[in-house]
Amino acid sequence: MGKIKRFLLVDDNNATNFFNKTIIKKTECVEEVLVAKNGKEALDYLKSGVIPEILFLDINMPVMGGWEFLEEFQKLDNDLKKSVIIILMIGTKLNKEEVEKAKSFSEVKEFQDKMLTKDVVCDIVAKYYGNINSKICNDLIS
Repeated sequence: MGKIKRFLLVDDNNATNFFNKTIIKKTECVEEVLVAKNGKEALDYLKSGVIPEILFLDINMPVMGGWEFLEEFQKLDNDLKKSVIIILMIGTKLNKEEVEKAKSFSEVKEFQDKMLTKDVVCDIVAKYYGNINSKICNDLIS
């Protein structure tokens, strides 16, 4: 398999976005890394036809937070929802209610720390897409 076409980072923190975008690009497993500063911007991408394979979603953001985004995401076309893997990005440990709330959204596949590593990115790609054309990921996973 070639590279994944697109990742979307949804987070209002510029430093986090810069760091995560840099890490993702270093894995050489994705063609394009997009950034949305809040859930509304992310929905605008999706509605315009810019569909990421993987969407990393922060919870606490201005304008539209992660929970509100997930509620609106559920209203979108089923084919679109099936093609996007959502991974919640957490900066602190979720409390029991938040974990249960996250589990109520079938679109949320897993949780990850807010700051990504190459290993984490490669593991996610391998888990959901199998082997891809990335020497870095293939070396890390082997």
